[in-house]
Amino acid sequence: MPKKSRDKPDYTALPALDTWRDERRPADRVESARAAAKAFRKTMLSGARVRYLRSFPLVRVPYPTKYAFLNAFARPTPLLHIVNRLFIVQFEAGTQLRTLLVSPSDTLANQETPFFKRLSDRMGPLRKWGTRLIAPILSSVEDCLKQTGITPEQVDYITYDHLHTQDLRRWLGDHTGPGLFPNARLLVMEEEWQAVLGLSAPQRDWYCPNGVAGIPEDRVIRLETSVQLGEGL
Repeated sequence: MPKKSRDKPDYTALPALDTWRDERRPADRVESARAAAKAFRKTMLSGARVRYLRSFPLVRVPYPTKYAFLNAFARPTPLLHIVNRLFIVQFEAGTQLRTLLVSPSDTLANQETPFFKRLSDRMGPLRKWGTRLIAPILSSVEDCLKQTGITPEQVDYITYDHLHTQDLRRWLGDHTGPGLFPNARLLVMEEEWQAVLGLSAPQRDWYCPNGVAGIPEDRVIRLETSVQLGEGL
């Protein structure tokens, strides 16, 4: 259940989606997850839809093929590109219209992620040109919002599939000042949040240094179970 909330939450717990965690055998976990997902899909499709959904490409990120495909890729190509997209969603929660941003990336700050920083540093004096070539920035969160007519003040929530490479301080603020989204709160799983606060040595290569440092605690909603946001999400 959520640990932090300043008012009545816009979400409800979905414990049926997490019953697979109770299974001890890996094969049983897979089957349990599939069955729960199939039932939930039917429920979602029969219910209300979100009011608005649009996605925007933000940046093309180089990623090692050995991690992306493991043993399923035999060619000597060292990198592939992942297009990081921003999803803007508006949904109804009671009588309120809420705005959620999924994966809003601070493309410049995120370049400090150790893996990507080493990659660009190897280019030496050609770093600026090389970064534009291998990791071209396609848009910004601010420009995407302007295209929709949504203001930063209207953003209620931000969330991510995981917090690899993400620096959240621009959005939520820290001890140096407020963030771009003064009313937004981060939705994050408790386990992921604790991992970011205490990274192991191998994990540090993929997380932005100090990416969550100084973010006010009341701007973070830590979840311990799957949830449904308002209607249709």
